[in-house]
Amino acid sequence: MGYYISPDDLSKEVTTPGGGGDKVKYFPYKESEPALNKILSNIFSKVYPLTSADDKQFISSNNISYVFILKIETNSSSESAFTWPPTHFTVSIESKATDSSGVIWQKNVKGEGEATFDEFKHDFPLAAKRAVKNAFSMLQEEIIKAEVFR
Repeated sequence: MGYYISPDDLSKEVTTPGGGGDKVKYFPYKESEPALNKILSNIFSKVYPLTSADDKQFISSNNISYVFILKIETNSSSESAFTWPPTHFTVSIESKATDSSGVIWQKNVKGEGEATFDEFKHDFPLAAKRAVKNAFSMLQEEIIKAEVFR
């Protein structure tokens, strides 16, 4: 099993709203890749990050049956006018899996995370961490349920 994240996506920086009119910047693909690798490793025995989605030699030599490709969209907000970290964060994942014949599976999930000031005062991205965990947990459940991967 493999997954592909393009170099452009890995280096993509996103800015979304925080509290008090501030903004937060982050790298959604780079920061979410460990979660993707983890959920796929929970399901499949071997997981390979690919440097190209169509590297047929690497895919063949490593017996990779499926390649997962994600599109990640994020957003944040805060009800607080006094703190800059977001109190609400969302992560939407459009996922597809391909094999040698093309796309064999697609699913969209949306995770949400909340954090109050008392919770995030020592962990500013807490709402984002919770949203990522929520979204990737849902994605893992969808992959497990999919007949095509059995």
